[in-house]
Amino acid sequence: MSKKRWRLKPKVKIALILILLINILVLLFIFRRPILYLYQSKKTGYKYDTIELVNEYNIYDKIKKHDYSLNFEKIIDTEYFNSNYVNNYLDIEYRSSDFYFYNINKLLDLGYNSNDINVIYDVLNDEDIDIILNNKHLDDLTNILKLSYFKKGKLNRYISYYQENVLPYVDVVTYVNIGLDNEFYTDVITISKPDDLFVLVNKYRALEKDYVPKDLVSIDKKYNKGTYNQLREVAKKAFESMCEAALKDNIKIYSGSAYRSYSYQASLYNRYVNADGKAKADTYAARAGYSEHQTGLALDIMNAKSEFLTSNDEEYNWLVNNSYKYGFILRYPKDKEKITGYMAEEWHFRYVGNELAKTLYEDNITLDEYAARQ
Repeated sequence: MSKKRWRLKPKVKIALILILLINILVLLFIFRRPILYLYQSKKTGYKYDTIELVNEYNIYDKIKKHDYSLNFEKIIDTEYFNSNYVNNYLDIEYRSSDFYFYNINKLLDLGYNSNDINVIYDVLNDEDIDIILNNKHLDDLTNILKLSYFKKGKLNRYISYYQENVLPYVDVVTYVNIGLDNEFYTDVITISKPDDLFVLVNKYRALEKDYVPKDLVSIDKKYNKGTYNQLREVAKKAFESMCEAALKDNIKIYSGSAYRSYSYQASLYNRYVNADGKAKADTYAARAGYSEHQTGLALDIMNAKSEFLTSNDEEYNWLVNNSYKYGFILRYPKDKEKITGYMAEEWHFRYVGNELAKTLYEDNITLDEYAARQ
């Protein structure tokens, strides 16, 4: 005898299906957020807890098209999170440092953007960043920090000089590196390598009293009209070659004053002070120890009339256009008085070697500026 199959009545079936659908909908309603957050977490790479906060702040649309940001994930769960800076947080590289979240918010408050902040943290430490936070926004701060010759220990000085002067940021850093944010003859450095052909002697860098170049030689008499006629050998040979080249263009130049000892420079400077007063003497004469003449690499040039050159002389014009070919530069040019500390001296030339002389000539910068950018 066959068993009779048990079957639900159609109305019962429909009722059960409806109950199942209702239960499913209820479950979906109850778990709709967890499911959505799991999806969003997988899609963006952020932790589930982070996604919960993202939705709480209603900023999912801001992050979903952006690459994962550790910085954003770290800061959103702190008291420092500011929803107005979401886009910035996403582009800032996370750093593990003291007061980091506090600092980046303060930097954003000052008007620095995410790129600025990345550069700031690439270059500076927390102590330096405190200096920035204690000043107003600087438009060129990141440009300053990117310069190869930016020096961290001078950050405060750069900022002060930038705020006090209307100058391109390149000049700000250059001038501070020279020392121009301080009075001349202050914070003086004693030169440690006086025999270097590129030695920089100026009102912030001094030679020792007993320094005398070891390879001084006399300039050939036919190219010399002065009593002090010695140069270091390499400069002497270059000067004579330059004199010979000038003769081919019917230009006659002579050494009027070359190497000077510390003691002679002291007596010369004192003579000028007695005649014109210290303030004026400092504009055209070097104090003892601060004179390039003591290096044996500099000389004052005369014309055939035994007169020191002026800008009106054809000899001067020839030298301005040709001296770099022989390794010499016009050391104290016009319009550079603020940098060199001396009035223009059309007669004072300094040997630095052909390569550097060419660079300074083409870039139209002084030796001071060049050294400050190294």
